[in-house]
Amino acid sequence: MRRSPTLPTPIPPHNVDAREAFDRVSHHLVREADVSAAACLERQGAQWALLGSAGLDEGQAEVVVQLCADLGAGEEWIGDAGREARWSALDLGRGRRGLRHLHWLPMSRAPGAAILLIDAQPREERRELPALALIAEQACDLLLALREARALRAQQQVQQRNHQSQIALIERTASLGSWSIETEGQHLECSPGLLALFDLPPDAHPRTLEEMLERHAPEWRNGLKQRIERCALRGEPFDEEVQILLEGVGPKWVRTVGDAVEDLHGNVVRVQIAVHDISATKQAQQETLRLAMRLTTTLASITEAFVTLDRQCCFTYLNQESERLLQKTTADLLGLELWHDFAPAVAQRLKEQLYRSLQTNRRVEIEDWFPSLGKWLEVRAYPFAEGLAVYFRDVTERRRSQEQLMLLETSVARLNDIVLIAETASGSDEPRIVFVNDAFELHTGYARADVLEQSPRMLFDLEAVGARLHELARGLRDTRKARTELLVRRKSGTQFWVELEVVSVQAAADEVSHWVAVGRDITQRKTAEDMIRHLAFYDPLTDLPNRQLLLDRLQKATASSARSGQHGALLFIDLDNFKILNDTLGHHMGDQLLKKVAQRLSASVRKTDLVARLGGDEFVVMADDLSNDPAAAAHKARVLGEKVLNTLREPFGLNGHQHFATPSIGVAIFSGAQADVGELLKQADLAMYQAKSMGRNTLCFFDPAMQSAMTANARTGSDLRSGLRRGEFLLYYQPQVDRAGVITGVEALLRWNHPERGLIPPSEFIPVAEDTGLILPLGQWALETACAQLAAWARRPETANLSIAVNVSVRQFRHPDFVDLVMACIRNSGIRPQRLKLELTESLLADRMEITIQKMGMLKALGVTLSLDDFGVGYSSLSVLKRLPLDQLKIDKAFVADVLTDPNDAAISRAIIALAQSLSLQVVAEGVETVEQRDFLTYQGCDQFQGYLFSKPLPIEQLDALLANPMAGMVVM
Repeated sequence: MRRSPTLPTPIPPHNVDAREAFDRVSHHLVREADVSAAACLERQGAQWALLGSAGLDEGQAEVVVQLCADLGAGEEWIGDAGREARWSALDLGRGRRGLRHLHWLPMSRAPGAAILLIDAQPREERRELPALALIAEQACDLLLALREARALRAQQQVQQRNHQSQIALIERTASLGSWSIETEGQHLECSPGLLALFDLPPDAHPRTLEEMLERHAPEWRNGLKQRIERCALRGEPFDEEVQILLEGVGPKWVRTVGDAVEDLHGNVVRVQIAVHDISATKQAQQETLRLAMRLTTTLASITEAFVTLDRQCCFTYLNQESERLLQKTTADLLGLELWHDFAPAVAQRLKEQLYRSLQTNRRVEIEDWFPSLGKWLEVRAYPFAEGLAVYFRDVTERRRSQEQLMLLETSVARLNDIVLIAETASGSDEPRIVFVNDAFELHTGYARADVLEQSPRMLFDLEAVGARLHELARGLRDTRKARTELLVRRKSGTQFWVELEVVSVQAAADEVSHWVAVGRDITQRKTAEDMIRHLAFYDPLTDLPNRQLLLDRLQKATASSARSGQHGALLFIDLDNFKILNDTLGHHMGDQLLKKVAQRLSASVRKTDLVARLGGDEFVVMADDLSNDPAAAAHKARVLGEKVLNTLREPFGLNGHQHFATPSIGVAIFSGAQADVGELLKQADLAMYQAKSMGRNTLCFFDPAMQSAMTANARTGSDLRSGLRRGEFLLYYQPQVDRAGVITGVEALLRWNHPERGLIPPSEFIPVAEDTGLILPLGQWALETACAQLAAWARRPETANLSIAVNVSVRQFRHPDFVDLVMACIRNSGIRPQRLKLELTESLLADRMEITIQKMGMLKALGVTLSLDDFGVGYSSLSVLKRLPLDQLKIDKAFVADVLTDPNDAAISRAIIALAQSLSLQVVAEGVETVEQRDFLTYQGCDQFQGYLFSKPLPIEQLDALLANPMAGMVVM
C-alpha cells in the first residue's frame, strides 16, 4: 500500500522565492509519480516559461519549453514522445537523459499553467495517481498566490510612481526639495526638487555628505554637519535657516528641516532632510527692515516745522521747530485749532484747504502772509488715517529773493550766454530754478514755465555727469565758485556741451541763498577735442584702443582690483607667421587681416573687456573682475583664451583669398596687490613667447619661474660678454686612455671662473651662450686655446703624440666661415691637424645634411679628426652615418652608467661598438667610473675610455703634473 504524499505547505511567494517553492513541488511530483523529471510551467506571452523543475538540466529544460508549444489545453498522455512527428526536430535525448514519456496536466484553476511529468523510458500503461491531483492543486494555489503577488507588486509600483510624481509636483510648486543620507555607508540620495533648487543637472547631484556641505555657504557647513551627526546618533530633529551656493548666482536662503528614520528596532538608519526655498521671504523681510530704517531716518532728519492734527484740525503734536516758528509752546497749542490765533482771512483760507485735504484724501499746499507772525509761510498738509501731517516753512527770504530776481531778469535776459539762477533756501531739499534768460530758452528748447521752480537736475543725465556735479559742489563749498564742463540735455532729448561757471550768493555770512550759473555752448570745441583724443588713444587701422589707452585702462583696472580683491587677466596675442602674409600678398592684405582679427576679437570677449592693438600683429585683451579666487580667475582666463584661439583659427576671406591664421597667446593673471602695468605687459609678453616656443597656435600662462629664468639668463648673458672681455674662461682637460692604459689624448672642457659665483660648469652657461650668439666667440676662443696647447705639447717629446678633442656647437659649425677659422687656427699654431679632434653633436644631422657632409669632408681633407659625440641619443640613422667622414664614435655616458645593471643599456653599448667596428670607426666610452664598467666595455671591443676612473677634468697645470707622473695603470707615450 502506497503511503500518503507529504505535500509542501503553501507559502506566499512574497515570503519565499517562488522558484524554490515550485522546485519543491516538482520534486514531490517526481517522487509521487515515480518519474525521472517534472516541471511546472506558465505561458508568458507566446511562449512557455519554467516556474520550477526537478530532474532537468539546463539543456533538457530548454527542450521541455519547446515541447510545450505543441501541447494543447487539455490533459495529454504521450507514451513515447520519440514517435511523435510534431517533435521529430527536437533532440529528446537517450538513455537516462531521454525525454520519452510525457504526462501533460493543465491547471484548471490557473489558465495558462500546466504540470509536465517526464520519464526517460516510454510508458504505454496509464496509471491513476490520487496524490497527483493534490500536488497539482498545491501548485495551482502557489501559482495563484504568485499571480496575486505580481498584480499587487505592479499596483504598488504604479502607486509608487504616482506618489513620486505627486511629490515632484509638490516640490516644484512649493520650491521644496529633499535629500537623505544613510548612517551606514553614508549613501546620499537627492530628490528632483532638490536638484532644481540647487540648479544642478541629474548627473551632478552630490553623492557624499561632504559634497552636499560644499553646496552650502562656508559659515553654515560645520553647524549643519553637527546637527546631522546628532540626528544620526541620538535622533534629534533640527530646523535651521541656512544659505546654499548657486553657481553663477550666489547664495540663496533655504530652510532645512531634518529628522531621523528608524528601523523596527528603533535604530536610526537614515537622516531625512527637507529643504524649502525661503529666499523670497528673506528678501521681503530685508526690504521691510530697510523701509523701517528709511522711515526712521526720514523722521529723524526732518528739520522743518512739523505738526500733526486730528480730523478736527486740532494740534496733537508739535516739534521744536514748529514751536519756534509759531512762537508758542506745545502746552499752549495742544487741543486748539490750527488757525485759532491767525487773522480771519488767513484762518478762513487755511480752514477751507485743510478740510478739503481731509475730504479728498489729497495733499494741499498753501503759501500766504501771516501778519501775526510777520512772515511768509509755506504750509503743506498730508492726510493720514488719524488726521493731517502739516509742514511749515518760512519762505520770507525766498519771497524777497523773487523780488530781487525780477529786477535782475531784465538786465540779463538779453545776454548771449546762458544764465540760470537757482535758489537754495534753508530747509529746501534741492535748489530750485528761479530765473533763466532768453539764451537758455534758445539753446535748451525749454520755455521758462517748463523749468521755473524745478531742480537744475532736470537738465542733466545724472549717471553721465554725476562725478562732475560732485566736483562742482566741492568747488562751491571750498571757494564759493567753480568751473566745469557738462553735457546739458535739451527738451528734445539731445545733449550739448556747456562750459559752466557757477558762483554762490550768500544772504548771510554762512548761508548760501542762490547759485548763479553762466554757460557757453562749446559743443564744436568738444567735438574737435574728441577727434584729437580718438586719434591719440585709438589705433587708426582697427579703431581699437592703442597702447596708451590700454596702459591707462590697465592702471585703473589694477587700482579697482586692489579695492575689490577681484582678479583679472591680460592676454597678449601675436599672429603666427604674419610677416609671410605681408611678404607674399602685400601689406594691404595684411591690413585687411588685422581689421578682421580686431572684429573677431571684439566679438569674442565680454562687453566689459578691453581689446587693444599694440602695433604690428600684436593685440591685447584685458579682462577684469573675473573672480576673487585666483584659480577660478585662471580658469575663466583659459576659457576666454581658448575661445579666442578657436575664433582666430577659422579661415579669413581676403579679397577672394582664403587665409588661415593662428595666434600664440600669453596670459598673465593680475590682482591689485602686486600688479604693475609695465610688469604685467612684460609677463604676458614672456608667456606669449613661451607659447611660440611650444609650437605656436596655443596659449601659455605666465609662470614666475619663467621670468626668473629669463632674468637669470639675461644676467648670465651680460656676464658672459664681460667674462669674454676680461678673459674669465678656462679650459679643463680630461684624459682619454686606450685598453692598455696609455693616455692618447684629452677632451677640452670649458669652465667659467666667475668673479662672484666662482667656477661655473658649462651646463649653466652654454645654453645662454647658444641663445645670445656668444657661443661663436666662446667656441673660437676654446679652439684657439686648444691649438695653442697642442703646439706647446708638440715641443715636448713625452706629449707630442697627444690629441685634444674640442666640442663644436651646431651654431658654430654652421657658421659660413667655420672651416676657414679652423684652418687659420691650425696654420697660426703650426700643429699637426691629426692631433686636433672636433667632437660634433648628433643634432647637426637633423637637417641640411648635404651642407654638413660637405663641411665635414673639407675638415677631413685638412687632416682633422672628426668624432660624433653622445652617439645613440639623437638623430643618427645608419643611412646617414655611413655617409659621414667620421673617425670616431663616443658612447654617451647615460648608456655607460647602467651598463652592468640595465640589460638594455648593455645591449645598446654592444650594438654601438659592433656598428663602429663594422664601419672601421674607433669607439670612445665616456663616463667610465668603475673598473667593472671598463672591463665590460673592453671585452665588447671598446677602443678608448674617458671618465672619473682615470681622472676628473683638470686645469692645465694639474694635467701636466699627471702626465709627468701618471697614476697606477696609466702610461704616457
